[in-house]
Amino acid sequence: MRSRALVPWLWLLPAGCLLVPFFVLPLAVTFRNSFWRDDDSGVAVPAFTFANYARVLGDPYYLQVFGNTLWIALLIAALALAIAFPFAWLLARLTGRAQALVFWVVYLPLYVSVVMRAFGWIVILADSGVVNQALLAMGLIRQPIRILFEVEGMVIGMLHRYLPLMIVPLVTALRKLDPSLLRASANLGAGHWYTWRRVVVPAALPGIVAGTQLVFSGVLSDYVTPSLMGASGYQLVAPAIYYEAATNSAWALAGAMATLTLALVSLLLVVANALLRRFAPWAATL
Repeated sequence: MRSRALVPWLWLLPAGCLLVPFFVLPLAVTFRNSFWRDDDSGVAVPAFTFANYARVLGDPYYLQVFGNTLWIALLIAALALAIAFPFAWLLARLTGRAQALVFWVVYLPLYVSVVMRAFGWIVILADSGVVNQALLAMGLIRQPIRILFEVEGMVIGMLHRYLPLMIVPLVTALRKLDPSLLRASANLGAGHWYTWRRVVVPAALPGIVAGTQLVFSGVLSDYVTPSLMGASGYQLVAPAIYYEAATNSAWALAGAMATLTLALVSLLLVVANALLRRFAPWAATL
């Protein structure tokens, strides 16, 4: 009996050997450094102080950085949900080769490096890129529109990156919807929009919550896309953390910013799951 109890832990051992040294320990060191003090020589001096947190939470610049990041994360999550929901509904109703082909289209961007995808969007959105050249050729504009290295271009790149993370959970939830519920709703006289609102959306809530969590947390910690496509005057938290650590050598301050970001993501996960259990208990058990 004791050997059987050890079997699950043996299965978890390979993952633990990767997570502990390459994830848990770096997080622990970052959390420890957030309470240290940055020295003028560019090293973090052992201490125990809340000065780094006080600086981040009391400086308008850092508050603006976190505000920018939260706004972009909410915007990307909302846009991804609006685009992904009808697409996921169609995908969930497909069968056979058609469904496999569309799934392949959804998964394909995930196999490409995020750096390559960002450079692809740079080619498309540049002043001399495909979009501006097409608009100029059609006579819709007289001079190129500034999209790249602006908030709009960054939003497009992030939306393309995180859209699959919204589609997949939605498809998983919608495929569990019993078609007999739709027929019963129609037989009882409900219209398409009423059925969509009262049957489809409640059944899709687990996918909505899971997709929103994945997209929101991903945008909060995204460094590559804002760095390659973002606007210099619209700073997000991940590039700001890198700048403080690598350029200013403020490792303790960067640790405090990283810890606050992680706490924000954790708070989102806990609150979203609590709200789901409170207001949609049927969805929490699907």
